[in-house]
Amino acid sequence: MDEPYRVGPDVHVLPSQMVVPGVGSIPIHAFVLLADQPVLVDCGLGIDSPAFMDALRSVIDPAELRWVWLTHDDSDHTGSLQAVMEQASRAQLATHGLGALRMATWWPLPLERVHAVAPGDRLDLGDRTIRALRPPTYDNPMSTGIFDESTDTLFSVDSFGAILSASHRDVAELSDEELQGGMQAWATFDSPWLHLTDRARLAGVLDEVRGLGAERVFSSHLPPAIGRIDDLLEIVAAIPDATPFVAPDAATFDAIVDALP
Repeated sequence: MDEPYRVGPDVHVLPSQMVVPGVGSIPIHAFVLLADQPVLVDCGLGIDSPAFMDALRSVIDPAELRWVWLTHDDSDHTGSLQAVMEQASRAQLATHGLGALRMATWWPLPLERVHAVAPGDRLDLGDRTIRALRPPTYDNPMSTGIFDESTDTLFSVDSFGAILSASHRDVAELSDEELQGGMQAWATFDSPWLHLTDRARLAGVLDEVRGLGAERVFSSHLPPAIGRIDDLLEIVAAIPDATPFVAPDAATFDAIVDALP
């Protein structure tokens, strides 16, 4: 994992990355939202678990968490979930109800601690209210994002992800070409159904996101983006015209594995 860092007075990023030789670096982020009732958003990679827990403790004592918001049950978001739930003994798990049932098939998830959320639901954190929403793109039907209405902050799950050449702490560090190319590479892989969408319906979904007026965008797979929502939406709108992703064949996969450290 990389070192945690703070974005504004209320959000800490717990950053990691997955480096794929010949492809690039995929950011993998979890977040701590410092509200009256603190929230951990996602739990990182399993391979990072000891480092993830150390990073979390450097920001907040897990016992102080009141919520763990799991955006979906993919393995790059659930890696330290069991350890977090054990150490954050007073926290409830806010997540898609069917995702919780699915997770209960591979570990003894305490279902009595699950607070199922669906798009449109709200959580009162004491000093603010956060709202559940479906992100505009996703690779898992359980995906549930967050909009913090008090700070115009969107936690966008896999939406607006990018495959980059290195880790970064701010989208402003990227050139326009790096941002566009990285987001196209990610979206064609992560949401290949975008090539099949009705353009008018996709435009309507993106307009709904634009209407949120998000000033800060925290994607699980992109450096924090401040004041860039229009740029991000413009790139996603063009994804249906991008070259489709082609999965690696056996020889390409073997070359990737051979290049791993």
